[in-house]
Amino acid sequence: MWLTKNYHQKIQQEYKIENKLLEVKGVSYELEIYQSKVFGQIARINETLLLQNWLNVQSEFLAHITTCSHKEPKRVLIAGSFNLEIAYEFLKHTFLSVDFLQFDLKVLESLISFFPHYQEVFKHPNFTHIPQRDGDFFTQNKERKYTYDLILALNGNEKAFVPLLSESGILITKIPHLLLDTQGAKEKLESLGNFLVKMPFFIPLAIDLDESYCLASKKYHPTADIMLQRADMLEDLEYYHANLHLSAFILPKSVKIALFGVSKN
Repeated sequence: MWLTKNYHQKIQQEYKIENKLLEVKGVSYELEIYQSKVFGQIARINETLLLQNWLNVQSEFLAHITTCSHKEPKRVLIAGSFNLEIAYEFLKHTFLSVDFLQFDLKVLESLISFFPHYQEVFKHPNFTHIPQRDGDFFTQNKERKYTYDLILALNGNEKAFVPLLSESGILITKIPHLLLDTQGAKEKLESLGNFLVKMPFFIPLAIDLDESYCLASKKYHPTADIMLQRADMLEDLEYYHANLHLSAFILPKSVKIALFGVSKN
């Protein structure tokens, strides 16, 4: 059997699977988990796929590319994702407090055996799960007046999170594929508004095509200000390292030309 993922009606990827292990319908998300010889388990959450054997690719890269681009980050917000392994990677930096915004508890709790560090993350003293919808979270946060140094807004609602950034904050959001939909990526960068740095990047050698992002920063530059000592001292990693960090921002010439004036580097 094959599991198919369509990408913006332009291309599709197929993953070899053996059987379906679980099907759960949550409040706004539907979860299906399949068994695969190559990928371990594959979690399909609406149109998003998480590959159990390759969770470290997205998780390590998104967590450490942000943390190693900021001089003194303290608070992190992860919004619009179920991938708790991102939080696990952030928590390797002992100076960080991590908030995980996800309201669909039925789906999240159904992934307890899918994520290898699920229990460890939830028991960590620097981790807080916020079981709210975005709107409720914004309303409550007006009273708490929290700001975040690092925000991963992965649900297409990134502009709403910009006011929550600290004065030196970094925001990461998903953008359309830089080669398959360069115009779409350009429009997404334009929509983010005014940042000192606004740089598209991709996760090198990611199996899923849907791994193009933008790093928008109020102060720090992800390559000029990379904290090399911090990046080099990280342990127990399988994917991320400083050279990969730097290479992620190297774009094809045609893409650079198309994004000229919109990308700020």
